[in-house]
Order: sequence, then C-alpha cells, then structure tokens
Amino acid sequence: MNLDVASAMTTTAPLAPSDWSMDVQVEGSQFTAVVMQSGSVMCRLSVVCPDGDEAAARSKLADMARLWIHEYLSRAEDA
Repeated sequence: MNLDVASAMTTTAPLAPSDWSMDVQVEGSQFTAVVMQSGSVMCRLSVVCPDGDEAAARSKLADMARLWIHEYLSRAEDA
C-alpha cells in the first residue's frame, strides 16, 4: 500500500501490503504516524520538523513506516 503517494514515487523502501495504513497526527512541529494493520494500531513513529513542512514529514514518516512494516513482517516469517 502506498502510505504516502508522493513518497511512494521516490522511496527505496518496499511498499507496504494493502492491509496496512498510516494516519498522521500533528502537534506543533511534531508529526506522529500511527501505523495500522487491518485497523489495529501496530506502532507509532515520530519526527520533528521545525519548519512545519507537513508534506516532508509525511514522506519521511511513510518511508520509516514502510521499513518498520518490512522488518516486522520479516520477523514473523523467521518465527
């Protein structure tokens, strides 16, 4: 799944499966991604963007989320 359309075009991280999603919450200059699988929260990731550039924060969070999802799914395969 493309967690963020803009970053999906340039990312080197593997794309997430379709049952994964990401919601971004903003509090000041902190941007927090809530990463979900089939609606269940699996993790939260956060970045601080002092300039408040939400598009850049979303792209960075999407890349971080894709890598986290890939690593998480790899752990499940190894178990």
